[in-house]
Amino acid sequence: MLRIGNAAAGTFAVVVLASGLLLRIPAAVPTAVLVVGVEYAAVLAVQGDALDARAPVFAALLFAAAELGYWSLELRDAVADEAGAYLRRVGLLAGLTLGALALGQLLLGVVDISERGGIAVEAIGVVAAVAALAIVALASRRPT
Repeated sequence: MLRIGNAAAGTFAVVVLASGLLLRIPAAVPTAVLVVGVEYAAVLAVQGDALDARAPVFAALLFAAAELGYWSLELRDAVADEAGAYLRRVGLLAGLTLGALALGQLLLGVVDISERGGIAVEAIGVVAAVAALAIVALASRRPT
């Protein structure tokens, strides 16, 4: 039964994203990402595992999917980018995706270690939170 729900949510997300990109509706990108994220959260809730080692990979892939979705909407503009802009953007996207993956692995490690407690664990948590905010700030910055 869970697999049918996963397939239905995944199919719905793909249809929402594809139709949103076809009709140039930017709100379809976060809606599709939200559907997939809620589906993943439901799977984790049903499985009941304490930590999912795949969570950082899943988060990085969701980030990359959202960025690629928005990029495809931007490519439909009549204004052409300068030479080499696509390569720089691909490099930035790859770097941010790897950064999200690394941050997710770091947070997963912190959660695993946090059962031991102590000031060192809190310091690591603060550094990870600041890094997460920095990645979000970099990702939300519009190219000039």
